Formats: sequence, C-alpha cells, structure tokens
Amino acid sequence: MARIPAFSALSVAALLAAAPAIAAPEGADPSLVEKGRYLATAGDCTSCHNNPKTGNPFSGGYGVGSPIGMIYGPNITPSAKTGIGSWTLDEFSNAVRKGRGRGGHYLYPAMPYTAFSGISDADTRALYSYFMLGVPAAENEAPKTELAFPFNIRPLMMGWDLLFGASGGKPAAQAPESGVARGKYLVDTLAHCSTCHTPRGMLMEEKTGSFLAGAQLGQWKAPNITSDPVSGIGKWSEDDLFRYLKTGYVDGKGVAAGEMGLAVQNSFSKLTDGDIRSIAAYIKTVPPVNTGAKEPRSGWSKSAPLPVDKLESPLEQKDYKAFITVSNMSGAQIYEGACATCHGYDGRGTPDRVMPSLVGSSAVGSADPANLVMTITDGVSRTVHGNHVLMPVFKTKLNTSEIAKVADYVATAFGDPSHRVTEGDVQRVYGGGREVSWLIANAAALTWAGLAVVVMAIIGLFVAWRRKA
Repeated sequence: MARIPAFSALSVAALLAAAPAIAAPEGADPSLVEKGRYLATAGDCTSCHNNPKTGNPFSGGYGVGSPIGMIYGPNITPSAKTGIGSWTLDEFSNAVRKGRGRGGHYLYPAMPYTAFSGISDADTRALYSYFMLGVPAAENEAPKTELAFPFNIRPLMMGWDLLFGASGGKPAAQAPESGVARGKYLVDTLAHCSTCHTPRGMLMEEKTGSFLAGAQLGQWKAPNITSDPVSGIGKWSEDDLFRYLKTGYVDGKGVAAGEMGLAVQNSFSKLTDGDIRSIAAYIKTVPPVNTGAKEPRSGWSKSAPLPVDKLESPLEQKDYKAFITVSNMSGAQIYEGACATCHGYDGRGTPDRVMPSLVGSSAVGSADPANLVMTITDGVSRTVHGNHVLMPVFKTKLNTSEIAKVADYVATAFGDPSHRVTEGDVQRVYGGGREVSWLIANAAALTWAGLAVVVMAIIGLFVAWRRKA
C-alpha cells in the first residue's frame, strides 16, 4: 500500500511558490497545510483513498469490502475534474463530518464520518488546507460504488444517519493538546479506532455499550482492546501500547499484521511520541468489557516444542515425492522446515528480537485462531522508520489442511495447549466477513415484502373508496 508523502513545511512552501498563479480555495490557509498533513496521517486517509494501480495515496480506487458489497474510496486530490478541487470548505466539512457529499449525496459509513463528526472546526480547516494546497492533483476516475438493492438507494441513509450518524458527538470546540484528553480525541475521532474494534448491531451501527470490545473484520479479527485483563489488553502497560503503536511489535505480546500492520506503518508510527503516549494513556482508561474469554490471549510464557527425536523422524513414504511435498508432514515438521529458521525451534525468536517470539503472542494465544491463520496465510509486510519487516506469504505454498496443521502446532506448542486448530477453522476464517445481522442479510427480501404490503394497502384503500363512491 502506498505511503503518505512526507511533505515538510519547506516542501509545501516550495510547492506553493512553484504555482503562484493558482489561488488558494476560499477557506484554505497555506499556514495550516503542514498541520493538515499530520492530521491526515493520524486519520490514515491513505488506507482507503489510495490508488492500488499507481500507488498514489489519495487518487482513489481502492475497494473496501463490506457485508453489503464493495465500496470504493474516491479521489480526494485537488483535481477539479475527478477529485475535490472545486469543493468548498463547507462541502468538505459536510463530507468528512456528516457523511454528505457534494450536492447532498449520501455517503456510506465505510467513510468513518461517525467518528470524524467529532473533529474540531480548526482541524477540519487544516485538513481542507492540506488536501487543497499540499497534495498534487491527480486525474483518476475511481470506480463507482454499485451495491445491491436496497443498499443502492442512498437516500435510505437518511434514517440511518438520524439514528447513528453522529455517534462521535458534536465537533470538539478545540482539540486537546496533550494527556488523556488528547488521546481520547485522537482515538475517538481521527484514528477512528472504533470503526474496526467495536462490534456492530442489527443495522451495522457500532454498539456503544461494547466500545472497542473487538469485532470480526473480514478474515481478520480486530481484538478487544478495552482494559479488561482477560478479554482485553488490561495487562498491557502504557509502555507496551506505546511500543506497539510506534513499531508494530511488543515482545511476548503482539505483532501488528493485516490492516493493523498498515495502520501502524501509515499512521500511528508517524505520529509524535507525545501523541502516541496520549493514545496509550487513554486506551488504558477505556472501561473493561469481558466477552467471555477464560484466559488472556497474550502473555503466555511456556514453550513445548515437539522433542527433536520425534520431529526429525523420517517420513513414511518411499518415493521422491516425500522430499518435495508437505502433504504428509506433521504440523511440527512443516514448522521446522518453514518457520523455525526465523522463530526458533522453541518459538522464542532470536535473542535480539529481530525475529519475533511466538511465545506470548496474542495471535498465538487467542482462542479464536483467525489472526494466527491469517498471519501464516498472508504473512507480514510493513515498513516502519525505515525498517522493513517481512514474513513470507504461505497461502500459495500450503493448502488449508497444511495451514491448519502448522497453525495447530504453533497454537498448542507455544500458546494454550487446549486451543486446537482444525481445517474447518481455517475454512471458516477464509470464508469470514464482518459480523452481519439477520436483518441486513435479508434486507432485500424484507424490503420487497414491505413494498408489497404498502402496494396491497393502497389497492385496498382504493377499492374501499370506489365502493363508497
């Protein structure tokens, strides 16, 4: 995924000087461009608005999967033709904080305006200034979002917005500058952490009573990050959280992969240490939500690898295929051949922690194997502070049975021995999606049924009127 260009105040000034004939849009302030760049980084705008074909971070085209269909991030560069170059500050603010595009066009909440509704006026102006003056215009017509009935009827969002559209609250009068209040402002608004980490209700609204209690996010699981010591991360210290957000790794607790890996790469790691510490301080104050977990998913300390004499026993196959296939290997043998070089025979990684420990990892210790399976399947690739962290992708090398065998070995040898992983678990993970209610799953049928009832009622009234006449 593309990274946000590292515009400095000097480079912004140079960009403006190079195009003196271009007047700043009304409401855009050149002095706020660098502040807006930082806020756009905190908001991780590039994750949804990047162009997967060209790598441009804001020219759009990236598809965001959802239970109701694929939603494409639009071009938000200052292109007047395909972007937002002709938008006013008010139009920009309405889109960001109210979910209303130009001309009153309703946006889908894949755009996290429910969180962004709390962004202050001053920060909104800074964001507008950055996108209008600090981002190069790029011509790219992003694919149009086409959802199935009834979700393709955007005006229906009016009712949803009335109920849930401002869950982030009214715009802050002023963005706090430090401490827990600053952390709350960043987590609840710009970083929109609840978009992934809060479970959804029947109408896909965030369950406010389960704030940050974890949710299924496609094939990955956004875990419970409340202060609960068992279901959440209550046993993580503020320093642990700071290190995780800044680097993507805390020894014996967690590794950022999947969408969280990208969030660390493109957003959290680029924030100031003060803001990261404020976020960590606030997360520690989030009320605990116990979701029924019996043991913490991170912090395991035992390692019980298969004894060497059993691990190195010859394969019981007499032809050459035994040497070029893993189909008859055990999970321990697959691990030894594909994983132990980096993570160690005992799963404890390297002493310098360049190669991370699996022992204690939240993905390994979790009762839900989704993140363990997906880490093995999709690997890890993130670049933080110039350091590229890479774990190979195994989905092209191992089938579901083989993924299950190695995941089961890792989970039971380096985590909780009772957390077995089966091929059925892997298939369930592969077929996973966002948590969706029966109401949403059957929305089309229910809508047609409702329309049929309305039509029948109208016909009945008409017939009754004719009889009286």
